[in-house]
Amino acid sequence: MPLLAAEAAKLSENDRQKGIIEEMIVQDDLFAILPFVKTEGLAYLYTREKTNAQGAWFDAYEDLEESTSEFENVSTALKRIGGQVDIDNFIIQTKSDVYSQAAEQLAAKAKGMGLQFRSELVNGDVAVNAKGFDGLRKLTVAGQTLTAGANGAALSFGMLDELVDAVKKKDGKVLMMRQEVWRQIRALNRAMGGNVAETVMVNNFGMPMKMYDGIPVLINDFIPVTETQGSSSTTTSIYCLRANETDGVHGLYGGAGSVGFNLAKLGLLEKKDVTRFRVIWYAGMALKATHSLARLKGVAV
Repeated sequence: MPLLAAEAAKLSENDRQKGIIEEMIVQDDLFAILPFVKTEGLAYLYTREKTNAQGAWFDAYEDLEESTSEFENVSTALKRIGGQVDIDNFIIQTKSDVYSQAAEQLAAKAKGMGLQFRSELVNGDVAVNAKGFDGLRKLTVAGQTLTAGANGAALSFGMLDELVDAVKKKDGKVLMMRQEVWRQIRALNRAMGGNVAETVMVNNFGMPMKMYDGIPVLINDFIPVTETQGSSSTTTSIYCLRANETDGVHGLYGGAGSVGFNLAKLGLLEKKDVTRFRVIWYAGMALKATHSLARLKGVAV
């Protein structure tokens, strides 16, 4: 009896490459640029300038006025993000010939939680969700909030320059925007015959990073495109922040070890042939000085 194609196919396997094609391409430039500070307690406490005492012009023999500066104590609570992964032991032991089922599941879990952090970094609001932390939109004070137009307006270089100038100190500035906004900047460059994609190499990152006027640009597509500005409900925001742990914006982390996710293998479940893993990150955000963060809202997309 001749060998049938159907029988031969049973003895053959598809050509498979070792590894997994990632469906979500996530840049790590945010974690390369944003500094993180370790805190041991439940909250991170720091002191911020509130008012600066001034002098006065005076005439001869006139009494001098006395005044002192004011400060305020700021407390930022450390919050927790975590999840668990249950994997059948039969799958772990019999279907890890090409790649580790457990390792890939845990890596994907951490990646998904990293995306959640990116969203909370911008949109977090303790008044809405007390389990999270305040993000850039909530941390930006009114005096540091700029508007592109009463009803939204297309981005211009002048708007970007005003946003950058709103963050007083020069060093450590970073721009954060959506990919659509970066395309608008590229279009403005092309219209003027300038550089369409200026990049530099950032230390400890190892790949080109987008720049505007020498300032690194972080792409964060979790910045909404549905912000309402006047009669328009299709606008977005651009943030300029001073990434600095002394008097700027920085992340917080707690627990043992270095910054990032902590992995714990909890072991077998009582009634199932399943191994449970837990992924936890104790994280938060701090804004040391209010002049280190500015927002340009009402950018049309």
